[in-house]
Amino acid sequence: MIRINWREICKFLSGAALVGAICNFYLYAHDISLPFFRYTISPRLLGVRAAISFPAFVLFFYFGYLRRQGTRA
Repeated sequence: MIRINWREICKFLSGAALVGAICNFYLYAHDISLPFFRYTISPRLLGVRAAISFPAFVLFFYFGYLRRQGTRA
C-alpha cells in the first residue's frame, strides 16, 4: 500500500500558494486585468484571490515546516 507523505505535499502547496498570492497581488496593485478564456478577471478579483491565497500559504507552511511530527514507536 502506498503511504502519502502529507508533510511534503504541504511543503509544495505552501510554495504554490505563496507564488500565487504574490502574482495576484502584483496584478492587483498595478491595476492589470487578466484575460482568461474569453473572459477578463478584474484587478479587484485578483486582490481577493491574493487575500485568500496568503492565509492558505500560512496554513500549509505551518503543516509542512513548523509542526512537529508525532513520535511513533
